[in-house]
Amino acid sequence: MPETPAVDPLVDTEWLAEHLNEPDLRVVDARWRGDGSSRELYRAGHLPGAVHLDWQADLGYTRDGVRDLLLPPERFAAAMEAAGIGDESRVVAYAETDYSGAARLWWALNFYGHERASVLNGGLTKWQAEGRPLSTEIPKVVPAHFSPRLQPNWIATTGEILASLGDPAQHGSIVDTRPPEQYAGQAVWTPAGSLYLPPGEAWVDAGGRRLRGGHIPGAVSLPSSGNLEPAVWTFLEAEALRERARQAGVNSEGRIILYCGVGISASLGLFALHLAGFQDLALYDASWEEWGHDPDLPVERA
Repeated sequence: MPETPAVDPLVDTEWLAEHLNEPDLRVVDARWRGDGSSRELYRAGHLPGAVHLDWQADLGYTRDGVRDLLLPPERFAAAMEAAGIGDESRVVAYAETDYSGAARLWWALNFYGHERASVLNGGLTKWQAEGRPLSTEIPKVVPAHFSPRLQPNWIATTGEILASLGDPAQHGSIVDTRPPEQYAGQAVWTPAGSLYLPPGEAWVDAGGRRLRGGHIPGAVSLPSSGNLEPAVWTFLEAEALRERARQAGVNSEGRIILYCGVGISASLGLFALHLAGFQDLALYDASWEEWGHDPDLPVERA
């Protein structure tokens, strides 16, 4: 396959407005709601020409009881092709406020070797604030072929994390991107938000999945929402992102593994560190959904 030009990982609304009609561009509405209403939101109004992909309904699956894992290669390729995304496509994904679906798709595409992907800075929130148009027209999908080419460096496993915990010579970082109450062990993630543990209890039933409170030993807390300007929901400048990570204790010299409840807000955290210039970033996709469920894995509580 011929080489394709590199693209900026973050694009602004002005750039997108000027390039909406380019034939190789595929805009993806990556909004998500815990009640499953994202597709209805899309149908009510989306960026012109955008298709819709819900990270949970369209791009996730359950394996060995672990929910919301990224689809395996063949199924992911089929989902991309159904959305009109092929090997030559330039993808721009957007969400809104601090929802992480766009960053999740960016990470997933890079994991499967498709580097022509970007996130819309400020997403739908900024687009609408600027008075730019929305559409209710569902675009006709042009047939495409997507070739998944796994890039394993983008993903981390339980075994890798355990090995790093057992080797003091390693100088990487484990980054917990969940809200402070989840990092502290007071609550766990659910689609409806933080579910607090009953007083005096270490475990809670999170929708049929028993989870402990706490965090991976040695993990630093760097909540994903803090990477954005809450007034306009754009990413902080690169230097501010680097300083925020530095103050949290992220080591820029080693491998950085990020996790959250089910790997979604951690995708936003990973994307922010990428913008800040950090190297060797990996997502623990199974996240607390796996770690918090297994009583044999070590846990710390703040």
